[in-house]
Amino acid sequence: MKNFNRGALLAFVVLALLAASFGAVPGAWAAGEETDVAGYPKIVKRAVEIWSDGTRLSADIFYPKDRKEGEKLPTIVLCHGWGGTKASLVRAIAPRFASEGYVVLAFDYRGWGDSDSRLVLRGKMPEADEDGYMTVKVQAIREVVDPVDHQMDIDNAISFVEGESMVDTERIGIWGSSFGGGHVIWRAAHDDRVACVVAQVGGMNGTALNKLNDALSETRTARARGEIDPVPQGIAVPGGELRGTAFMERVVLYSPGYYADQVTVPTFLLDADKEHYFDITANSEAVHKILKKNGVETEYHVLKDTAHYDVYRGDTLDEVMKLEIAWFDKHLKN
Repeated sequence: MKNFNRGALLAFVVLALLAASFGAVPGAWAAGEETDVAGYPKIVKRAVEIWSDGTRLSADIFYPKDRKEGEKLPTIVLCHGWGGTKASLVRAIAPRFASEGYVVLAFDYRGWGDSDSRLVLRGKMPEADEDGYMTVKVQAIREVVDPVDHQMDIDNAISFVEGESMVDTERIGIWGSSFGGGHVIWRAAHDDRVACVVAQVGGMNGTALNKLNDALSETRTARARGEIDPVPQGIAVPGGELRGTAFMERVVLYSPGYYADQVTVPTFLLDADKEHYFDITANSEAVHKILKKNGVETEYHVLKDTAHYDVYRGDTLDEVMKLEIAWFDKHLKN
């Protein structure tokens, strides 16, 4: 058993002992019921909730109807991008993977979609009662683009599927798109539970933003001193094309591609030749070259006459899914 899983097992045993001593874990829930998926007669889905750093995340898990009792299936965790939610993934992406024999998990990052918000205390913290409870005034923080929080949520999404009896924990792949395409590279470099990666139209090189780091020094100080909101919120993205408030002090330091030389698992990268958010040669292409140099199995595809958002619809989506399913089949099934 991997060291990571031994640690997780120890933590589970400790929690189980505590629960036995003090009662059920507060806020525990029953699993949702299986429901059919329109247009996909071979699969079902189940609504689930994931705890991540004290916040509930909304998720849906998809899997084949005809799975055999006791069968362990390969699994894919989907990581959406900047301003995205699982709503688009459960319509067009997750069912296609599940129809090919995978367990698939799609979830919303904290503060996005149907997931709960991070809560920030407003005012002074009161004394707790004898059970440790208190009544406070808090503010719900929504739609903040924070790569640190996102990575914690991805970590817990993987931990969640490890607890599903139908999941083969040695065959967990991760899929990410756009900002999430960078997330899965960082995750693969730091998490030995990941067996295979697909990253499409991914932003992976934060070097262009690093120059803003010094300019944000005063903002960091003001935030630490409570002179501005502890979490940035309500700040529109220039141009209005993207949703959400960027936690810029963290975004400018986030460069997943920097860790490409630590990725050792098969990695598929896909770009659009008409990408307008970033230079693809400095992102997925650069990561591909590093992986290839290091002897990691990798493929890199650039779709012709294709823009960033084309990969989510129409014939382009069909082409993308065919390529990505083939990659997962090769490395999670064979």
